[in-house]
Amino acid sequence: MDYNPQFLDNMNIWNEKELKILHEMTQDMPLEVFLNSTGDKGLIEAYGFDFVYTSAKIEGNTYDRFETLDLLEMGITAGGKKYTDAIMILNLKEAYKNILTINYPINKNTLKEIHSFIAKDLVQRQNLGSMRNMDVKISGSTYIPLSSGDRLNAELDYLFKIYQSIHDPFNRAIYLHHNLAYLQYFQDCNKRTARTMQFISFKNDKVMPFIITEYDESVYSQYRKALVVYYHTGDYEPYKEFFIQGYEKIHQDLLRWQGKGIEKNKVFKHKSPQEKNQKKFQDHRKEETKSNTGRK
Repeated sequence: MDYNPQFLDNMNIWNEKELKILHEMTQDMPLEVFLNSTGDKGLIEAYGFDFVYTSAKIEGNTYDRFETLDLLEMGITAGGKKYTDAIMILNLKEAYKNILTINYPINKNTLKEIHSFIAKDLVQRQNLGSMRNMDVKISGSTYIPLSSGDRLNAELDYLFKIYQSIHDPFNRAIYLHHNLAYLQYFQDCNKRTARTMQFISFKNDKVMPFIITEYDESVYSQYRKALVVYYHTGDYEPYKEFFIQGYEKIHQDLLRWQGKGIEKNKVFKHKSPQEKNQKKFQDHRKEETKSNTGRK
């Protein structure tokens, strides 16, 4: 299945009703709440782990959560695992740190710089941030990306031109994510780079970025399948369903973080063991009385 240039012309991803729901959600989770929550127990730290871990798992990384924590916090690599798995995780950590602290514009130079972080020591140095010089094939798909050359470069330029013409943050970010993955501009690490660019797009538009926070392998499979559907048909619907599920989870997390939807001043009453035993005894007496009343 060959590259279809018409996919890059589809800018209307969400309908008005869907956008209304998404924007109502953003009112409950200001970007500042996330960006200002620093420290070991803050949102930046927690979501940073999710950003790194889930992105690596999508790409088939073999590190589990605890091994990933050991690597990120103490620099301890896991025995019996590929060294490139550790590199992938550390590169994603570096990318996350940079996209939080640097205000990147959405353009080709940023794309190349982000790829250079993510692909460091995973591709040859001359291929960092550079258009691939070879054809690529997508595992599990019949889609054949464009060959390397002027046309691939021109399509990337066109992608950024269309991106700049899109005004809604949710349409912009997902358009960018999908079509960067679709073009496969680099030799490797295209999806990781696309997810990172999607994060930057949301952040630039003052919207809470989308981060996959689930640790269920089926969720990563759902993401991969949604992209393959797009490669084959140009259909955003499977990814939209995936996105809504994940974004609602972030929404609920941030509501709880801000203490919304719960009684903040409620005093919790804890029963002592004696009170619990007394309650059991009283319940037993009630049952015994009911039983005796029913006898003749």
